[in-house]
Amino acid sequence: MNAAVASDKFRRVCDQVWRDREALLTRRGCLTGEAALMRAVYWRLCNAWGGVSACGDGSHAGQTLFIYQRLVNILLTQNVGPHYDGSALLNELVRRYREEAVHYAESVRAPEAREG
Repeated sequence: MNAAVASDKFRRVCDQVWRDREALLTRRGCLTGEAALMRAVYWRLCNAWGGVSACGDGSHAGQTLFIYQRLVNILLTQNVGPHYDGSALLNELVRRYREEAVHYAESVRAPEAREG
């Protein structure tokens, strides 16, 4: 698979994960939202490129996010090329999640503030 096709596949996987975020986040278990999204990217890339799982869910959410980011980067290096940097797309996915989470939290608190 050439690098352009592989990088396009990676972009589509990130977009699919974002579209499926509600279902992914409701089944995240003890993972943070960021780690759950990164796990979904990892597993979808494994399915697309035939990667091998080297990671369980883990118990420390912060480390799990880092581990899944690292695993995704390994898959990208193997399938897109050693100089491809997918961090911009991964960071954007996490940024969008965090922004959405803040807006949701504010919308939940807003009615309580009006009532008080």
